[in-house]
Amino acid sequence: MRITTIATAALLAVSSATLANAETQLGSALSLNTEVKATHMVDAETSVLTINPEFTYAAMPALDLTLGTTLNLWEDVNNTDITDEFDHMPVLELGATYAITEAWELDASMNYDLEEGERSDIKLVASFNF
Repeated sequence: MRITTIATAALLAVSSATLANAETQLGSALSLNTEVKATHMVDAETSVLTINPEFTYAAMPALDLTLGTTLNLWEDVNNTDITDEFDHMPVLELGATYAITEAWELDASMNYDLEEGERSDIKLVASFNF
């Protein structure tokens, strides 16, 4: 394994630990949650740093609506960075979560590609946590 691969992985880990999961309240029902994620593929020797800003609106006490997107901050495969994200329209990530009880939850989500004008498959998930 090359030393640059190890150094890149360490840098990405520190960056993501510093910036990951920041939350900002924008009012009583609206918040901005931002996740920065560093991913390193050891065998492929590639690294990617992404940012995922997501707005959450607490529509009702048990219902949260979300709107976000994932952007590449940096990638060593094609030497891309955040400026390359301005070359195309984003893909919006839409979701709704309804808590039936503390243990039961219903989720609905889909993506909408603004460039293609198409949506992904709508995903419905029921979960029970114990």
